[in-house]
Amino acid sequence: MIKSKQFQSIFFLLLKLGVLSLLIYFLYHRISSLPGGFKISGEFHFEYLLVLILLMPLNLLFEWQKWTVIVKDERVETKQKFHSFLSGIVSGVITPAYAGNFIGRMFYFPKSSRKNIVVNTLVSNGAQFIISIALGIVALQVLYFNAIEPLLHLLLLIINVGLFVLFFFGDLFLHKISIRFLKQIKNIVISKTRRGQLVLLSLGRYIIFVLQFFVALLVFDASFDLELLLWIMLMFGAITISPSLFMGKLIVRETVAVTVLSLIAMPAPLVIMAATSTWLLNQIIPALMATLLVKKQKHHAWI
Repeated sequence: MIKSKQFQSIFFLLLKLGVLSLLIYFLYHRISSLPGGFKISGEFHFEYLLVLILLMPLNLLFEWQKWTVIVKDERVETKQKFHSFLSGIVSGVITPAYAGNFIGRMFYFPKSSRKNIVVNTLVSNGAQFIISIALGIVALQVLYFNAIEPLLHLLLLIINVGLFVLFFFGDLFLHKISIRFLKQIKNIVISKTRRGQLVLLSLGRYIIFVLQFFVALLVFDASFDLELLLWIMLMFGAITISPSLFMGKLIVRETVAVTVLSLIAMPAPLVIMAATSTWLLNQIIPALMATLLVKKQKHHAWI
């Protein structure tokens, strides 16, 4: 049994490495096929870089507000809540698609509360997922309005509505499934009102994401075009549904971004630099800062 599990772990690791290698080759091929190679010929705009950096704390603020909604019913000190939040940032970075932020958070709470923390953190992540998918679909419908058949427009609308119905009422369906854990979720998951708050906060955070990538492109001298916002929304939707391998969606994110934005002839080096800079600002720098802050505490549980 143990050998079987070890074999499965090794198999999936090799599979991930294989997919990662293919993606790296794809990016390399795309860059190599460029006439000038990996070269950014435009001007570097420091004024936009300042705006990009200033957006980083806003992103963290929205995520913090989502965390306060999750732990509203928990009797927890502000200090404990803050350090559990920091620990979640670190664990999120090292897990696929940043979905593992609940791992770092739950160890700051008693065992009786951990199930609530895990489930509702996943609910919060789900809200962000739904916003990215829904607005990606909207962007697709706007950009290709005349090219998409009316029936497909209707189908995409139904998918969008279905995502929100599932988010707000899915626990009612789970309660009817004869699996004990799924039945318990209905009593654990936060109220619909607070789920609505999570959706609004996720929308705010999503807007920050889109603006950040837009400004990051401007930093590397992309043309200012408001339609580009729709292409970025489409890009985020595609990235959200793409599989995750290592360090969130490292390489996957850049590959999807290059693929989508190449449809409007956006230079691949510019897209890669914008994707990398936003990744550093939103994930790596906050994780490094969180690691330093959490390590100063004697009672932390994750680091």
